[in-house]
Amino acid sequence: MNLKLVFRIFAGFGALFGLVGLAMPEAMAEGYGMPFNDDIHLIFQFTIMMQFMMVIVVWQLPDWLGDNLAKAGTTMMVVALLPVAVNIFHVVTGALPASGAQIGESVMWIVFAGLFYTYSKK
Repeated sequence: MNLKLVFRIFAGFGALFGLVGLAMPEAMAEGYGMPFNDDIHLIFQFTIMMQFMMVIVVWQLPDWLGDNLAKAGTTMMVVALLPVAVNIFHVVTGALPASGAQIGESVMWIVFAGLFYTYSKK
């Protein structure tokens, strides 16, 4: 595995989450313990659009940066940990209950943060 592949896999997971959000927004909301209504559906559409924008940028970064890709690795480590911080914040403040979806997602983001860190240091 190399850093370029980590970027592409990260983008792939982002695209997968975006597609699931488009196809099954009710199930996604329920997985996080959120009620689903028309207002949440509208917000989902905006956030999924942002998700796909991020996917495109992350997918392109290896081509744009070439041999300088490691310079973006540390930043991507922080980006990967942002959802973990938000999940922890939501549980600690009682905004959302702890759920298997949050824990599984957080583990995945932590793994990506580790991969970005490891492969950007090589």
